[in-house]
Amino acid sequence: MNTSEHNTGAATLLRAHGLRVTPQRLAICGRLLTRHRHATPQQLFEELTGAFPSLSPNTVYLTLSQLETAGLVRRLHVGGQVVFDSNTTRHDHLYCRHCRRVTDWVAQGADLPPPRVAGWTIDAQSRILAGTCPDCAAR
Repeated sequence: MNTSEHNTGAATLLRAHGLRVTPQRLAICGRLLTRHRHATPQQLFEELTGAFPSLSPNTVYLTLSQLETAGLVRRLHVGGQVVFDSNTTRHDHLYCRHCRRVTDWVAQGADLPPPRVAGWTIDAQSRILAGTCPDCAAR
């Protein structure tokens, strides 16, 4: 998919969730939503300032908060930092304490909590397993 197709898809997604389409929002969506990843607001800001010299960290934070409110991203607190996840399906995370990489992990069978617990309806879950990733362990 080329940049134009990414922008068209991101623009459609933003409009569908009642969000105004701006070049900055398209760029943030392009970095986060059109290719699955985990990113801090600071990472996104640093990646986009070359293309958008007037972009402020506040614009990135506000856009991510709006995307979260719209249900398009999830906010995680991992290793003392806030990370936004574009995968909003039910899954957990692996966190490397050395390189700070965050990776999706889908629990199997008994690892999944039941959909109802003592009258509760569970609509979100997040477990973070911390340790050392294979790349860091090999160093």
